Amino acid sequence: MIRLLTVFLLSASIAQAVSMKIKVAHQKATHMNQPRCEWVDPCSMHELGSPGGIYFEFSGMDPFLSYWVQYSHDLTKWEDLYNFGSFGTNATSPLFHWFQLPPQKCFFRIIQK
Repeated sequence: MIRLLTVFLLSASIAQAVSMKIKVAHQKATHMNQPRCEWVDPCSMHELGSPGGIYFEFSGMDPFLSYWVQYSHDLTKWEDLYNFGSFGTNATSPLFHWFQLPPQKCFFRIIQK
């Protein structure tokens, strides 16, 4: 019995969980044909670059395995958003623009299939 508990505790301490952080990317904006200044006129602003969105940072992954990022609105039905294969212990997803994401508030998770 003691050996069984010892093996269980060692296997639980060796197994590591994958952590996922959600990072927000904002779209940059500058004045039309003017350098940046402290006073901002909203009518003269121009948006530059790609539109804003989110991306995910992963750490603690097992290398050479497949992972899926899923989303759900009610925590019962999960749908795939993005799948990728890991080549190391850390990874970053591509940028998902706001129009590519589900329209309502949702939950995200990462699973290994």
